[in-house]
Amino acid sequence: MIAGPQPRAASRRPDTLVLAPILFAALLLRLTGLGARSLWTDEGSTWTAASSPLRELIRLCAQKDASPPLFYLLTSLALKIGDTEAWLRSVSVVASLGMVWLTYRIARLAASRSEASLAAVLVALSPHQLMFAQEARTYMTVACFTTWALYLFARAALLDRRRAWLPFVLVSALGLWTQSIALLGVGVQATLIVLTPAGRRNAWRWLLAQAAAFALYAPWIAINLAQASHLSHSHWYLRTPGGHEVFQVLRAVFLSPIPLVTPPPGATLPGLEAFLPRPVAHLILTALPIVPLLFGAREALRPGPAGQVQRFALAGLCLPLLAVWLVSFKVPLWLPRYFVFLTPMLAVLTARGLWAMRPPGLSYAWTALLLLASGYACFRYSTDYAKEPWRQVVHFIGMNQQPGHAAVLVPFDVDPFRYYDRRLDPPLAAIEVSHPDVPFASDYTPRQLDEMETAARARAASYDQVWVIVRSPNSEVRREVARRAERAAESDGRVLKDRSIWTSMSGPLRVARFERPAPGDSGAAAKTAH
Repeated sequence: MIAGPQPRAASRRPDTLVLAPILFAALLLRLTGLGARSLWTDEGSTWTAASSPLRELIRLCAQKDASPPLFYLLTSLALKIGDTEAWLRSVSVVASLGMVWLTYRIARLAASRSEASLAAVLVALSPHQLMFAQEARTYMTVACFTTWALYLFARAALLDRRRAWLPFVLVSALGLWTQSIALLGVGVQATLIVLTPAGRRNAWRWLLAQAAAFALYAPWIAINLAQASHLSHSHWYLRTPGGHEVFQVLRAVFLSPIPLVTPPPGATLPGLEAFLPRPVAHLILTALPIVPLLFGAREALRPGPAGQVQRFALAGLCLPLLAVWLVSFKVPLWLPRYFVFLTPMLAVLTARGLWAMRPPGLSYAWTALLLLASGYACFRYSTDYAKEPWRQVVHFIGMNQQPGHAAVLVPFDVDPFRYYDRRLDPPLAAIEVSHPDVPFASDYTPRQLDEMETAARARAASYDQVWVIVRSPNSEVRREVARRAERAAESDGRVLKDRSIWTSMSGPLRVARFERPAPGDSGAAAKTAH
């Protein structure tokens, strides 16, 4: 049993004083550049759902998204304050601050304020956390609820604090209503219930609490099961994880989602390879998080409260990684976004490991280097990271459109275009090239492809200028739909005028412009690239 500090009001006040500057610094970091990046494709879907009336919001979540509606309802409240990129991402910012607070509370179950503060600082400065804190998607919010549920589980099942069971039920239900990723946290809890003496003592209470949480989630369970049947189709771009894919996810979780040694394409600054031999740089960056993590894992072998908390954190870190890796050989799910809730557990283990290093000078030096590497990774994220540049593409098209005579065909992903299109004067006609019977772009029958092309051709028929925007056509079905969209744009006397490619870390946006030749124009197509 963990014998952590008693929750007296007098003992909470210093914790608040310690946490306040950490939370404030974390907030400043997350607000910096919050609205600077263009919305990317999935954030456009968030805007469409969150800005819709309640009935339409529920329909979109049930039929087109793979998530329950809670995150979109929260985002809709934020959009009532402001309809900018920053407000669209504000729910994730608040959830990320909750992650910093929860990390401190988990560490304080059996650690000093200084050690818990270090764990909170590691989360505040985590580039993996920063990335998803500045993204208008469900992942940071579900990570917050999942971590909160794990913290309450530790209090209720491992500390025998019965008052924690009721909030545990409510928070667990909120996590389920946000994203099914919360089930990974339930798996961690089940393992601890089976393998720990305190867990086995509270097994029946935990089962009742889970039954209550799922009862609160019951209205969405049938929809969730239907969505699960499409889940593998929504991840058409993923392969069974090999060595490179495993490395990318582990690098994102343990160090940085952005390459630090060799900069990504389009980066304006050199990577560490400009200052250190590449193998040396890789060795240093690998050792910085791994060595203190190993020290922290060693502490999990010790008896007593501190060891119990370390075992709890170690299970919370390793079990989800192992579970998703195994499942990914059947259903492709191996993505960094599923592991946002692991950072607090990693921070608790790392802070304990740094504290355990001897001599103290080594501990201080390693802590400083690890924080420096995290700060550098956050800087590289701020300078290098960008997904599809929809804002720039829409601005470019707006500057080159034929007012009143232009339309845009967008296979699958029209939402971010519409977000920026409404700011144009005049806005363009935005036409999604998709099929109502296929919610995810995984596969189509020949008849469905013909129906999509025919519908796009009919809707674009009256426009002299038709643009086609294609995102990452890196599967055969997406390439075929892109070809069909261009055939529809090229019909009715229009000819290809030019092409351009707008690159980003997540893949290019390919833009083609088709126009009816003016009287006396030869109609020859000119091909350009940006």
